[in-house]
Amino acid sequence: MRERFLVIGNLSLVSALVMLGFAVISPVLPQYALSFSVSVAMTGWAVSGYALARLLMDLPAGILADRFGRKRNMIFGLVLIIVSSVLCGFAPTYMWLIMGRVLQGLGSAFYITSSTTWVAQISAGAYRGRFMSLYSGLVFAGMAFGPAIGGYSAAHLGLSGPFFVYGGLAALSLVATLFLKEPANSATRLPRISLSDVRAILTNGPFLLVNSAVLALFFLRAGVRSTLVPLFASLNLGMKEQGIGLLLTVPAIATTLVTLPAGWLSDRIGRRIPIMSCLLLSAISVVMIPLLGTNVGALFLVMAFYGIATGLQGSIAAWPADVAPKERLGTAMGFYRVFGDIGFVLGPITVTYIAGAAGGETVPALPFVVPAILALVAGIALRWAKDPAAKRQPATAEN
Repeated sequence: MRERFLVIGNLSLVSALVMLGFAVISPVLPQYALSFSVSVAMTGWAVSGYALARLLMDLPAGILADRFGRKRNMIFGLVLIIVSSVLCGFAPTYMWLIMGRVLQGLGSAFYITSSTTWVAQISAGAYRGRFMSLYSGLVFAGMAFGPAIGGYSAAHLGLSGPFFVYGGLAALSLVATLFLKEPANSATRLPRISLSDVRAILTNGPFLLVNSAVLALFFLRAGVRSTLVPLFASLNLGMKEQGIGLLLTVPAIATTLVTLPAGWLSDRIGRRIPIMSCLLLSAISVVMIPLLGTNVGALFLVMAFYGIATGLQGSIAAWPADVAPKERLGTAMGFYRVFGDIGFVLGPITVTYIAGAAGGETVPALPFVVPAILALVAGIALRWAKDPAAKRQPATAEN
């Protein structure tokens, strides 16, 4: 038990460093892209290039993790992140920046998919929910504090500075990963990648139903918290960058604090109730945002409530692992990442299109309603999802 906890702690801390680095560059990326004298519309590719590359590589990364092992994939992903960060920092043209961002997306897919699979593999059993929520909680913590570090490094090192910070954090992560000892059964050494394995997962009803909730949660995170809320705060309330940064930090901290207790709870009563509650409460909080008018204080309270609701998803990665084929866990977790990244890509595009189609110089209520409905439908659908953890007796001791 102690050895397993140490390995999960290592994976969680290293993943937190990787996501901290990702968040470090987020506040300066648009300005850095504009420094290459491109249009505002073109700056979107600096974000989309990363997201699309990660989306396309999630599943292959999971399959390769099954075939060659987790550690090798993670090391390869971290090397890609280090190289791409240096490439972005020294990019002579915007095209070089885009190439670097694509490599960062590929590296992130290799590392995060493999590390999530490793945690899911060694945490199987009565403690999976709390172990995976520990992993998720530290990742959320890294994302919460990254923007502040990014702003500070940009102020002292220039707009390219955060990329070198990202590379440095990835290098530290690489050193920590080299000391990990991978379980002997983590790689199945398949003679080839079988499409029948992919088909078996795609026809697994419980797995697909659970991952519909994953898509909805990532849609909310990217579409509402990362896109609509900053726009609403700026255009509707006239808030400045510093205030918006604080506004986004509040739910991130709340989510971090709730994630681990939510994972413990899911081990006791099953995954369904916490994650259904997460989706339903998140939908309520999202709908409340456009109803606040110009009350900034109330918006902070609603965002804190939203962060608490989001924290209830602590065991969200544990549920797909519970219902996935054990011999193809890496492939299954690759699909889990694909569903999440589909939501990550579609969320911002969908809500900004709806906001733009509505016209006006402020953000209307409709773009908040659509993701809330998606979360509500996904939450209700989980009523019929298979929940193996709910049938398991809580463990009182384990070796």
